[in-house]
Amino acid sequence: MKKNHSYGNGCGKGHDKCPPAPACDTAKSHTHFCEVGAATNQGDTEQTIILGDVPIQALTEADIYLPDSATDIKHIRKNVFLTQCKAVPVIPAGFPGVAPTAVKLFVEGYIHKNIQYVEGCEGVVKDYSVNVPFKCYSLVNNLPPIDWQFSTKSNQVNEIRELAKDGFGSDRCSFGSFTFEFFNQAIKCKLLNATVTQMDLLSDFDKYGRFDKVTEKAEVNLVVRLTQRQLVNGLTP
Repeated sequence: MKKNHSYGNGCGKGHDKCPPAPACDTAKSHTHFCEVGAATNQGDTEQTIILGDVPIQALTEADIYLPDSATDIKHIRKNVFLTQCKAVPVIPAGFPGVAPTAVKLFVEGYIHKNIQYVEGCEGVVKDYSVNVPFKCYSLVNNLPPIDWQFSTKSNQVNEIRELAKDGFGSDRCSFGSFTFEFFNQAIKCKLLNATVTQMDLLSDFDKYGRFDKVTEKAEVNLVVRLTQRQLVNGLTP
């Protein structure tokens, strides 16, 4: 699938790495002061917790057109690759302070197929490679508690306003805000195994009995492991 690489300005698009947010300038600070508080969580450890190994089944159907007419398919090699595996915690309705134990799982990928075929009785074996996409979006329940907290989006929340000198409203030239950010450990996803069961249906035959269309109906079974780095109490036996 082709990507748009520009919008006519020559900047180029399609970069995978998330860059820093651009700034128009750097302000000059007048004073600098800091104070360090008492350290916490001494003796605790940060460990990778397995939230669960999740079985997934995705069904896909695709039409594959060979570059040449074929009389027979000799061999098909298949390999499964993921292009996306993202877990989004589900916050319990009405309980925003409770640790979530479920996620919405978004999985996308493709089956890379190498098809070897012949054009005739004495034809040489040719091969043709094609990717067959699949996807699965689903809810995963009954996971261990997930460390997850919300942050404020902007200074439009929890504003600090002062009364104007005339006492008739807020002072538009003096204001502030309270914002906060919690940096959650991302839930990571790893593909453990994959199996593919497929049926291939041949069609578009010519008068010589050759075909160039293969309709594939495939069942893709995956097992993905969800993990998260969490703080573990060092006093726990």
